[in-house]
Amino acid sequence: MYTSKWITCPGAQYSETKLYWFRRILTLPKAPEKAILHISAEARYKLFINGKRAAFGPCRTSAEEKYYDTLDVAAYLQEGENEIFCPVLQLTETSDMTAPRMLYAVRRTGNLALAMKLTCSLEGMDDITLITDDSWEVCPSPSSTFPIQNGGLIASTLEETAVPADAVWQKAVLLGRVDCAKEPPFIWGITNDLYLTPRPIPMLYQKDVTPSGGMDADGYIIMDELTFGFPVFTFSGSGKATVRYAESFGDGGKKADRLDRNLGITGAVDTVLVDGETVFEPFWFRTCRIIRIETEGDVTLTSFRFTEVGYPLEVPADCDFGSDADNALWKISVATLSRCMQESYEDCPFYEQLQYDMDTSLQMIFNYQLNNDDRLARKAIHDFRLSQRADGLMNSRYPSTEIQYIPTFCFYYIFMVAEHYRRFGDKALVRENLRAVDGVLEWFDGHMDDCGLLHNTMYWDFVDWSGPWMPTRGEPYIGGESKIVTIHSAMYVFALRQAAELASLCGRNCTAAEYRTRADRLAEKIEALAWREEKGLYADDLAGNYYSQHMQVWCVLSGIASGEKAHRIMENALALETACTQAYGYLYFRALEKAGLYEKTNIMMDKLRALPALNCTTIPETPDAPRSDCHAWGAVAIYEFAAVVLGVRTLSAADKKVQIKPSIAGRDHARGSVATVGGMITVDWKIEDGWFRMQVTAPRGLNQEVVLPNGAVMHTDLDRAVYTCRL
Repeated sequence: MYTSKWITCPGAQYSETKLYWFRRILTLPKAPEKAILHISAEARYKLFINGKRAAFGPCRTSAEEKYYDTLDVAAYLQEGENEIFCPVLQLTETSDMTAPRMLYAVRRTGNLALAMKLTCSLEGMDDITLITDDSWEVCPSPSSTFPIQNGGLIASTLEETAVPADAVWQKAVLLGRVDCAKEPPFIWGITNDLYLTPRPIPMLYQKDVTPSGGMDADGYIIMDELTFGFPVFTFSGSGKATVRYAESFGDGGKKADRLDRNLGITGAVDTVLVDGETVFEPFWFRTCRIIRIETEGDVTLTSFRFTEVGYPLEVPADCDFGSDADNALWKISVATLSRCMQESYEDCPFYEQLQYDMDTSLQMIFNYQLNNDDRLARKAIHDFRLSQRADGLMNSRYPSTEIQYIPTFCFYYIFMVAEHYRRFGDKALVRENLRAVDGVLEWFDGHMDDCGLLHNTMYWDFVDWSGPWMPTRGEPYIGGESKIVTIHSAMYVFALRQAAELASLCGRNCTAAEYRTRADRLAEKIEALAWREEKGLYADDLAGNYYSQHMQVWCVLSGIASGEKAHRIMENALALETACTQAYGYLYFRALEKAGLYEKTNIMMDKLRALPALNCTTIPETPDAPRSDCHAWGAVAIYEFAAVVLGVRTLSAADKKVQIKPSIAGRDHARGSVATVGGMITVDWKIEDGWFRMQVTAPRGLNQEVVLPNGAVMHTDLDRAVYTCRL
């Protein structure tokens, strides 16, 4: 890659939002067996080879790094002439306060640049290599503008995928060499903003999906499910086409049946000027279930296709969780996670498309049930570590050009590291993150109030979108001038205890002891100041006026309340108005499980089971009046069905020990596969005539603890076994 050159357009202005086209003809004596491409751009590229979209990127990065992508493009090349066509999007530099900021998740330097190296391997012949240099041509797109829509996402207006015949092409100019990892080092140690490192995750998949019907008489195209990727329209005639994309009919506060046309649609808009046959593909991804096309003049839609893109998430096949309702919930939960896994984990594909600590920590756990691919998780942990300020506080979402702090989201970073170790046993990853963990805890230790609990901050103290907290933007309402929200302190206890385990694991026993002492001291303060015996609950505030399920959840998870007391507070919490939404589903369920009340999870699970009847194909952000119709923190059924219904959990990654303890409550059968530290385990159980029968298939040598519904416990390392018991 380093033998290539960065190229740009002569006359390109620094810090603009503008699209440029680069092109080059490559002549090959025969079709290649292999064609390895390395490519990067500032800020984004889309590569077409012989008219077919071959790649897009580069992979989203932090401010400290920039990636180059690598893939084999032999399938797109042919004998003879090959057109290499690469639109590149330049974006305004992040410190330019006068310019609108688009695509918050895309870091940028404000430059326009393209770098590429293509090595074609031909049978019986020498390799042919193409690099970016001044033999390339470049042309500013004359027909693309980018109005701001949907919280900083990008909308393409008047962009033609087909280059007009009168386009004015210029000779590209050189910016300089490509400095690249594992190649010649920096001279004098001086770095540059375009230094490249290899992409740490696989390229996203591309898959064409076709809706069941075409465009109807009202101009609607209804996709079979909410979809993320690139729509491609071919129009003919003369005039204008306006294309609107929506997640559903209805908007926040007015959503019911997602296909109820009486509710109308809102969403991102593309405007296409049509003159003859016009092919349009927006530069940036589109998320939609509903597409509405309106035309002016003599314009006809002659063809439509949609290329779905996403992280190559492997999902176990042949799953059955005992009922049609649960199987439907599994399907939309997996779809939700899939749509929110791209070049990073994303909160939602329609709006911000940003990687948030809280959302990501949950998505990782759901991801871990499906396969052993932790590359996206490792990248996310790395991203958040790089977002840390000198004083220890981390960004609540990263990478992002717009800085935001939700201080307690830093705790979820610690949970990410701890959960990754529990699942994969990678001590090296823990070691490289411990310093950042220390920084987070020190920041919070500097925000203790005189009473010994954490006080609120100058930032966004978000907890959950619970109904009573909606007017306060998801922040617990505590009334008056109080500065103490006890939930934050209970979360801190949990984080300290997790950090103590991580420190001890790496031999830092003194640090671990310090963190345990801090946690114990804080737990005592919470018990003294927040416990209300008459209510059997911990209060959100020192005056004892406000109570939430969330506070009880953290008191149970952190060990502040245990045993009979944990059972009591979680039972009392069931009736609280300030209830956990699906954003807190995983945490709420773990607290109920720990308190011996797991059956009460059906209150929330039944709300999720009701979604397919509303024509939801993904899980919305909140249970009522959702803004987003796809938010991966709600895909909690993935974990529950894998870890509880099938009963498969990794107990110790270091010892390669797993537990298989299926829950039969309300079911007579279940079947599926779950990823574990040792590989995939398949469980198939059923109840017939009062007998429970289960077949388990596991990797040979895996240490398995099998717990049957009658309480019997067995240990085995067999690769196949059948278990029965009388109920």
